[in-house]
Amino acid sequence: MDRIMSCKEHIEEALDDAVYGGFKLPVLKAFFPVDKQNHKCAYCEESPIYVVENEYSPTI
Repeated sequence: MDRIMSCKEHIEEALDDAVYGGFKLPVLKAFFPVDKQNHKCAYCEESPIYVVENEYSPTI
């Protein structure tokens, strides 16, 4: 998994999962999807407002 979408209530869990789950360079970003209905928080059924992505690249 290279990204974790999260609602406001679960952002701490998403960051913890990214750090302890193997993301080498976790980056927190705002989530601005065109179609929010197809995306859900990884921990509940709310619409996500944050996304934690693994920005690690072996070429950096």
